[in-house]
Amino acid sequence: MYEGLRQTLLRVNTSLTGYLAEARRAARGECDFGVADVRRIRGPVEEMAPVLAHSTELLQLQPELAGQLDLYKSHLGDLQTTLGQIRVMLLARQASLEAGRAQLSAVSQWMSAFRQTR
Repeated sequence: MYEGLRQTLLRVNTSLTGYLAEARRAARGECDFGVADVRRIRGPVEEMAPVLAHSTELLQLQPELAGQLDLYKSHLGDLQTTLGQIRVMLLARQASLEAGRAQLSAVSQWMSAFRQTR
């Protein structure tokens, strides 16, 4: 049982390392980051629930896994920060798009009024 939990911990940390790198690239504007990416991150985090539930016993049997559990916690903190940055970027982009849409609407109305006066 504990070997399976250990393998899960190692696999999840490897996955989160990649997802965190991708999220950081997105925060720098180097790639897109969408709902599918958030869902991909959610999988390994949910997979860790049984590991965390047995973490005390797991650490008693395999104290060398403390570093891996700390790494997992660190990944979660880094993901929280990075995803927060991405959220702010997306909100700013949404506001910019809304402003552009309002401007286009105003120009359209102006053009319509202009055509009626000709």
